[in-house]
Amino acid sequence: MKRFVVIAASLLLASAAAAQTCPKVVYSTPTATLKSLVAAVNCLAAGTGEVPKTVQAKSAQANSGMQVDSFSIVGPQHSRPYSSVVLAVLSVPTGGMTKTAVVTPDTREATVTAEAGGSCTVKINPDKTVDSKCYIAGGTVYVVYR
Repeated sequence: MKRFVVIAASLLLASAAAAQTCPKVVYSTPTATLKSLVAAVNCLAAGTGEVPKTVQAKSAQANSGMQVDSFSIVGPQHSRPYSSVVLAVLSVPTGGMTKTAVVTPDTREATVTAEAGGSCTVKINPDKTVDSKCYIAGGTVYVVYR
């Protein structure tokens, strides 16, 4: 539940900078965390949620919904190219809580510290791929894309 609240709050903050309603999101895998992430984005779309200006221009061109891809991070990971990355969420369990970071095309990189000196980073590359790496710790990256 804490992970859902953190992801929902992060999405709300990331979406508060523009003037267009969020598009609906569908999930392609049945994991509970992805369902929670999709529910948070759909909640923003149904309410007063808005998308960043860089996404607005892309939204006008694409009529399709968004999808969420996820993968575990153990060491360095490089994703496949996406047609258009909207945001990436890095989630790292640290003891009794989960630390989360959100990156967008405007803020391309973030780092989360973990226990015992570990850390995880996520970065959206100009070639529309996502790089992530974890040292000592492990985490999960959720890529929201069109």
